[in-house]
Amino acid sequence: LPVIFIRNAKIAKKLRRSRSLTMEVRLKEFRDITYNLAGIINNGAPQTIIIGAHYDHLGFGGENSRYRGDQEEQIHNGADDNASGVAGLLSLARYLARTEDVALRSFNYLVVAFSAEEMGLLGSNFFVKNPTIDISSINYMINMDMVGRLNEEKSLAVYGLGTSPIFKQTIKSNNEVFKIIENESGVGPSDHTSFYLQDIPVLHFFTGQHENYHK
Repeated sequence: LPVIFIRNAKIAKKLRRSRSLTMEVRLKEFRDITYNLAGIINNGAPQTIIIGAHYDHLGFGGENSRYRGDQEEQIHNGADDNASGVAGLLSLARYLARTEDVALRSFNYLVVAFSAEEMGLLGSNFFVKNPTIDISSINYMINMDMVGRLNEEKSLAVYGLGTSPIFKQTIKSNNEVFKIIENESGVGPSDHTSFYLQDIPVLHFFTGQHENYHK
């Protein structure tokens, strides 16, 4: 449904008096082709863990840009939104493919680099509606979005702690380094939301906003 934000003071004042307003809305459809990139680490296990990060970024800017320079366009290199998450994704995939740890090898791992996150979680939403594996076999989903700016206090935000009864204790018992900022919600502006809305437990790791975000 169309949503209108009214910033014109005169129109807003008139609307408060009349309580009604007639306007015309024209919607322009935008189409493009983009791709999710996925790889499976198949250990022959009955359950699979999804590990995800989005690889799209703002390019030369657009409506989500926070750039306020004189030039109309400025390259947005995207290092921490979300090349840092993709680097973590690839590193973790390499480790899990080589590990001999029996506990870790008791799961399969589907590693997914999602596209079109910046346009509204389109890539992850498409994936959960068109899964490449039986969605009921997914144990949980880990999402890494902006994990490249760990501060001196080593503050790490972990979202989704309330989506599984074991997550809080698991995180606490395995943490010796980070100052954990807890958030129980499985809903947020990143790809884990698409999975949580399919009743899949999620964890989202995030090191926080900074001055270069979306610039």
